[in-house]
Amino acid sequence: MRHGIISDVHSNLEALEAALDALGDVDVLISPGDVVGYGPNPNECCEILRERQVITVMGNHDAVVAGRMPLDWFNLFAREAANWTQEQLTAESREFLESLPMVHRGETFVMVHGSLPAPERFEYITSPREARPTFAEMSTSDLCLIGHTHVAELYFQKAGELWSSQVSMSAGGTIDLKTDSTYIINCGSVGQPRDFNPLAAVGIFDTEARTVEIRRVEYPIQVTQRKMQEADLPEPLWRRLQHGA
Repeated sequence: MRHGIISDVHSNLEALEAALDALGDVDVLISPGDVVGYGPNPNECCEILRERQVITVMGNHDAVVAGRMPLDWFNLFAREAANWTQEQLTAESREFLESLPMVHRGETFVMVHGSLPAPERFEYITSPREARPTFAEMSTSDLCLIGHTHVAELYFQKAGELWSSQVSMSAGGTIDLKTDSTYIINCGSVGQPRDFNPLAAVGIFDTEARTVEIRRVEYPIQVTQRKMQEADLPEPLWRRLQHGA
């Protein structure tokens, strides 16, 4: 089975549409969260995920607009964007976001936005030390898919070892999932990459081939930037799109 992975869409419709085109014919779509926030098209992105029946977990931006976490956890620019998003949301979009679970456990993987031990706290995984608690919570799963950092990378831990390794995947590529290792994989952000590559990031998890492929996808960044300017969203949020930082 081929799973198309679209994480951290962040209301970027142009990036989402390009990402879905790049994924092509997959069996199921999954998302490690943050459908909304930052970008100019929250309702359109929610509608696409609803219509495509994307298996989605709750991200911190989804949680804020759904009233599941306090707004003061965010920095100034993120708060401004969250307030704007809350004002734009339709009842259908709000209901969709409120319904999202914190964790999804499938037959071949587990998925969470931040980390597994306390998913509602949305802790970041940016180092092998921060990855260790999630490895410990993976139970029988040997693959955990995450988002949150907007950085395409992987962590792997060999059986019987305490320490793990960190590998950048910002340029994309294919990961062979070895049977003697456990993996935490972040396929990067569709709508607001922060690994110094402005291209949208998507992934394909193939359960038969035992691979995860990360692809980088071009999209019309200037169109999204113009929409954000017209919505009077904070300038740093739209400027950073062109740098992927």
